[in-house]
Parts: sequence; structure tokens; C-alpha cells
Amino acid sequence: MPQKIQKAAYQALTSFEAEADKLMGALSIWGLPFRSIYSSVILGAEVAFSGGRFKADRKPDGEKGATMLARLTYWRPYLSTATAELGRDLQNALDAVTPEMHAEIRQALIYAHFCELMPFAHRGAFRIEQTADGFRLSYPNKDAAHYEALDVIASELALTAMEKHFPFNPAPYLRMIETWPRLDGDFIGALRDAYKFHLKNVYEDIFIGAEAYERVLGFTHEEFKRVRAALMAYGTWCLGMANAAEAGAMQEKGERHTYFAKECLEWLAPLHVSRMVLGVTDQIAGVPRDRVDKILRYFQEPAVAGATISGEGYLAPIQVLGDSFLLSPRALQLMTPERNILYVLNQVDRKQFDELVSGELEPSLLVHARPIFEALPGVEIKTNVIWAGREIDIVGYCPKTNSAVQVQAKAAIPANGARMTRQLETNTLKAIEQLQAFEKLAPAEKDEMIRTTFKVDAENVRWSSAVLSRSSFGTVRAWEAMQGRGALNLQLLQSIVNDVSAEDAFDLATLPHRAMKTMSDITGKCFKSWREETLDVFGTKITIPLLDLDYPEIGRARAALLRR
Repeated sequence: MPQKIQKAAYQALTSFEAEADKLMGALSIWGLPFRSIYSSVILGAEVAFSGGRFKADRKPDGEKGATMLARLTYWRPYLSTATAELGRDLQNALDAVTPEMHAEIRQALIYAHFCELMPFAHRGAFRIEQTADGFRLSYPNKDAAHYEALDVIASELALTAMEKHFPFNPAPYLRMIETWPRLDGDFIGALRDAYKFHLKNVYEDIFIGAEAYERVLGFTHEEFKRVRAALMAYGTWCLGMANAAEAGAMQEKGERHTYFAKECLEWLAPLHVSRMVLGVTDQIAGVPRDRVDKILRYFQEPAVAGATISGEGYLAPIQVLGDSFLLSPRALQLMTPERNILYVLNQVDRKQFDELVSGELEPSLLVHARPIFEALPGVEIKTNVIWAGREIDIVGYCPKTNSAVQVQAKAAIPANGARMTRQLETNTLKAIEQLQAFEKLAPAEKDEMIRTTFKVDAENVRWSSAVLSRSSFGTVRAWEAMQGRGALNLQLLQSIVNDVSAEDAFDLATLPHRAMKTMSDITGKCFKSWREETLDVFGTKITIPLLDLDYPEIGRARAALLRR
């Protein structure tokens, strides 16, 4: 496409973006109570998560539900203008939403999808064409689409993982739903069971060193894990109560049916007194209240008229309304990875993040990576090697194959939006510059580095280079720049280790090839297709590329790479 036409199309698209922002702000739903709008979307997402309630036969789609929650973050400036009125109960709050307003909510979700894409358009990731009724966005070539799929799958593999689902015992929940709001011994017992489960079955790599955790954040990593498990358990308890209420509604008729049906919805978008939630957290997590308060700063925000922390796909799972918490049980489980603590700190206190946290990210990544590299057969590892005035984060050497690898690690916060993808790409390109500087050295000097570092008699060493990331690497620009070099995150590295465990010695010169083969093999199982979909954004049609992935298969791949 001629550059002049592309530029004109981009300018027209940015003009429409400004118009869409105004149309979004003019929707009548922002005059509703916050509880009415927020709960409507939470319940809509629940339909996707569960497949529907009360004998609905839809197939559960957890990815769709999670996407709906993430897109709420693009509503945050508008939601803050809503009212704090609670209504008599949830049904009363929902009754305020007219059919016309439900249509506005659907339109606002489409707008949020549009918002996800526009930063990529601003970065030049798409070819933009004007059409008779709007715009068409597409990747400029097959390579760009291919590398985008690789990058998305790499980031998916690196997500916080839950090994299995909580095994509900329905009996205590059926008893509790009958006696609610009176609580008995089943209450704490059910919560403790869920707490123990979530404490043991969440897997993620700590982002900053355990010793630095308290110094930087004011609480220990263990305290965070316990409070996180308590929040997840509270979400699990709410879902269990919703399941019990649903069972009651399906068994009863008349007023009892109506009562249980309403109770089911109440538990899917619960408004609970904050004192109760905090009391439960204190009781089952055993963390001092002042530490709990520090941890919750990263997971709660004022629902209206206050500074918020949600953004770029991260939705604070606790919305504060007066002395109550409006909760999303699903968000309590999905939005509480450690990554989001760093995301929020980066937003609200960039100076502290830059001065304290950023210096901890890379050393922590190297701590996690070293034992995985050392599990490669016959490979020895040195970290933070200084040579020729440069620091190499990892140098690996295998005497049996006389091969070596230099690795530059870049440990940015995993991306959850276009702005942070740009930062990942910048870091990847910086790593490549550092790798290139060493690659230019004479073979004899590289041999000398191996002899000096590993105390061996080596010459004619065969080399490779690799970039190590926390999650992904960036757009086609970053991937093309890595050509001939390995693209690794901890999960891909673990997969390579699993594949070569029976070998006598690993040829590090083949690491880039092995890394791409591993990535391609996983992609072959998880990738479905690219397709086009048209969004109707306030009457303007925006045709976009959509990546279809096999998320259950990604989940299986992620589980297979857990390091217990």
C-alpha cells in the first residue's frame, strides 16, 4: 500500500478514535449506580465462565469470561463517574438497567476491544485501510502474523498456573445456603479447605528476591501468598454458595425457587461488608492486619470518585463502596498473580519502582534460570560474567560438545497490553545489541574467555546466543532481529531440558534451533487460525485480525512445564 494512502488512513482512524472516546463518555449507563453497571458485566462474564446457570447448555469458555473482565479496565475512567447507590439488593440494582442500557453495555464492551487494538495501530503494527463503512486492520505480511502468534503463545506459557481445579464438596455449601446469613462451623471449614488448596496449587516464579520483598514492598513473599490464597478461597466460597443456591433453585418451586435464584446471582456478584472479608482473611491467613492492608493496596480501589489502579487488562478484584466490598469471585482468582503487584507499583509510584524493584527483576530471573540451564546434560553455568568490559548475564559451556552459549536476560514485567509489549520489545532489541558486541569478538578471544571462566583447556569453541525473557519478546521487529539466536523464557527452557534429559551431553551451539523447534512444536498444538472479525464501534465497522488458540491445549502445555 502506498505510504501516502496508509498515512491518510491512519489519520482518519485516529480521528475516529477521538470521536469514539466522546461517544463512550456520552453513554447513559454512566449515570447508573456503579453496582448496577459493574454487576451486569460480572454476571455476563459468569455466563461464559460457567456456560450459564439453571440448566443452560452452553459450553464453558473461561477465556471469554476472563477477556470480559479484562476489558472492564478500559471503562475505568467512566465507571468512576457512576453513583455509589447500592439499592435494596442486587436484583434492585440490576432492575435499574433498561434493555436500551444493556445494548449500551454491549457497545461499551466492543469499544473496549477497539481500545485494546489502537495502541498497536499507533505503533505501526497494522496495515490500515479505509473502507466504505469504516476501516480494515491487518498484519502487513505473513511473517508479522506468524511472529505475533509465537509471542502470544510464549506469554501464555509464562502465566501464573493453577495445576487443577478446586474439588468442591457440595454438602457444606448446601447446608450454608439454607442458613445464610447465619454462619456455623461449615463456614470456616469450607474456607480453610479452599485456602489450603490455593496455597499449594498456584505456581509462579517470584519476581524479586525473597530477601528484597519486605524491604521493597513492606511485606514478605510468604505473607503475600497467604493473603492471596485467602482472597482466592473467599472467591471459591462465593462460587460454592452460588452453586448451592443454583441447586436449590432447580429443586424448588414458587417463592423458594425465586429466593434461591436471586441468591445465586447475589453470590456471583457479592457485596459484602469489608469487615467480614478482612476478618476472614485475618482468621485463615494469619497475617498481621497492617500487612494485609499493604497487600490489599494492590488489589482494591474505590469504585467511584477516587484514584484507581486498574488498567491494561488488570482489573482490581475488590471495588470499595463505602464500608462494603463489591467482589468478582472470578477476578479474585484470576487477577491476583504477583505480576499485578509490580504492575500497580509501576503505575502509582514509578520512582520507587525504578529505584527499588527494577533492579531486582533481572537477578531474580537469573536465579530461576540457572538451575534449568544446569539441568541440560553436561552443561556448566556461570552468571554475571565480566569480559572485555562487558557483562554477560549467563555463559554456559559443555566440555563434551565443546560448545557454549551467551545469554542476555531482560526481565520486564510481563505484558498485558500494547504499551508494555513495546517495553518488552525495547528490552529484546537492547539484549540483541549486547549479544552482537560479544559476537564480534575474535574466536581466540572467545576461547580465552571460556578457559578463564571455566578453568578448562578449550579452543575452537562453537557458540550460540540467546535472549532470556520473563514471558515474551515483542512484535515481528524483535523476532526478526533475533534470527539465528535463541528466544527463551523459563517455560521454553524447561521444555528443552525435558526433551534432552536422556542425552549424554547437550550441544549448546544448537540452542537457538532447539528453542525455535520447541516454540514451533508447542505452537503447532495450540494455534488454530487467524481470522477476521468486524467490530461495530458506534456504527463504524472496524475489521480486525483475530488469533484463535486452543486454550485447553495451552493449559496442558503450561501444566507440563511446571517446576514443582
